[in-house]
Amino acid sequence: MDFFLTLQNVSVLFLLIVIGYVVGKLNIVDEIGQKQLTQLILKVTMPATIILAMQIKLEKERIETMLQILLIMVICYVLITLMAYFVTIQYRLKDNQKDVHMVGLMLSNTSFMGYPIVLALLGQEALFYAVIAGGLVFEIVSWTLGTMIIGRTSQSTSSSSNIKKALLSPGVISIVIGLFFFLTQIQIPDPINSTMRMLGQISSPGAMLVVGLMLSRSNIKEALMNKTLYITAAIKLVVTPVLILLTLRLLGITGIRQVIPVLMLAMPTATYVAMFSANLGNDGKMASHLVFLTSLLSVLTIPIIASFVQL
Repeated sequence: MDFFLTLQNVSVLFLLIVIGYVVGKLNIVDEIGQKQLTQLILKVTMPATIILAMQIKLEKERIETMLQILLIMVICYVLITLMAYFVTIQYRLKDNQKDVHMVGLMLSNTSFMGYPIVLALLGQEALFYAVIAGGLVFEIVSWTLGTMIIGRTSQSTSSSSNIKKALLSPGVISIVIGLFFFLTQIQIPDPINSTMRMLGQISSPGAMLVVGLMLSRSNIKEALMNKTLYITAAIKLVVTPVLILLTLRLLGITGIRQVIPVLMLAMPTATYVAMFSANLGNDGKMASHLVFLTSLLSVLTIPIIASFVQL
């Protein structure tokens, strides 16, 4: 992929993050408004985007590609989890803070950044694979393993309730509905289709604005002064995607099977990490700093990583 074309497309999305940041700093949208906008994106516009991404023709090759990418993503998450564990046990931090860094290395910002960037760079066809392969695995890993690790120093977490949340999360429900339409080849009729398409058009700019709003409420100076955050950010944004890219190339995997895993796992740390840390009594402040720093640095790293993948 061409570096400068990728940089241009990504820059448009990150300018929206800047706008969101300024809007948050000026308190044009306060914290309550931010939470409400987040819920709107998560539960209304993003599901519309996900479902419409699967309104495509059912073909044998498409299903085979989908399953192959799904398998690659599952293997990647297993290996990344192991790597994250062995990296973070070396940190001179409290156990609960190590857990935050570990999950920060594992979980990428799939919904708010992964989908918009894949759509902007590769189009609707690629978004289909990103949603099925990247989104489904991400949601399940986040709500099960992610919450278990972040909350293991707390008494407020329940594995059974987390599994239920994983299965009932807006992302998983949307994927299941979209997959049903894809497998049955039921086409959503107008005016519902047109309405959903209009809602879906809000997702990319809306998600970027939400990221900017979230970052506007982080302590920039404190985040930039934390050396351990830089180590985690470098591993998350550079080391991990490069290792995945080299491994896939050695295995002879190219095209969309290479691009989707690399791009989705090259995204910054998911906002879920900060949300889970705050809700489960872990270090929510440090988690939000990690989300901020990785999001800031990904402005440079995503175009670089994207320029090396082979379509």
